[in-house]
Amino acid sequence: METNRATFLAAAAGTVALAAGSGTAEAAGTYDRRAMEAILHRPARHHHIIGAPRLSGIAPMRSAAHIMGAYAFAFGEGPGTVNVVVSLYGPSSVLAVMNDDFWAHHHAFELSEQQNDIAPTTLNDKRNPYLRARSSMNPHDDPGDVNGFYHDYTVEALTRRGVAWFVCNEAMHTASRQLAQLGDGTPQAALAALRSHLVPGTLIVPSGSQALVVAQEQHFTYQAV
Repeated sequence: METNRATFLAAAAGTVALAAGSGTAEAAGTYDRRAMEAILHRPARHHHIIGAPRLSGIAPMRSAAHIMGAYAFAFGEGPGTVNVVVSLYGPSSVLAVMNDDFWAHHHAFELSEQQNDIAPTTLNDKRNPYLRARSSMNPHDDPGDVNGFYHDYTVEALTRRGVAWFVCNEAMHTASRQLAQLGDGTPQAALAALRSHLVPGTLIVPSGSQALVVAQEQHFTYQAV
């Protein structure tokens, strides 16, 4: 979505859409600028935002884990030294932060396949393949353990480590139209389902790409995946 920062600020003023508990937006076109600022201003020595129009396997999740691990362990700064935000702004990438119920009852898997943005070895078992932790999520795990917490690239594990997820409203609109074509009712119904099935730790923003600009204006380092 092409716009200037003043337009973004005007559009972003509105009611709460932060998914701290339910993961829902109260209404179409409403955004919480204060919640966005709270995420961007979390205290940390380093600030990093990852832009993900596609998942490309698990590229944004792997990058987030490696960035945090490098600062915490390789540089010896300890946990919490980097504020990491992932901005999801593609119709397939936003599906990574939908809950299992959405994947069970909607055409998320089929849309991911249509976008050629899911590993061919992934089974369609009606669950979000990116969501559930694959480790014990024990912070005392050895950082070198490839099966441990610090190499768990799932949304659940990364959220536990402090990663925040921006979800592009424009991408959800695109996804809703494509889901409707796959049999998920009307685009309006698909969009409502997308908004109501976000997992905790997510925030709907007007435009995921514009969120990258706002973050960089606040001295975030930007990484494209």
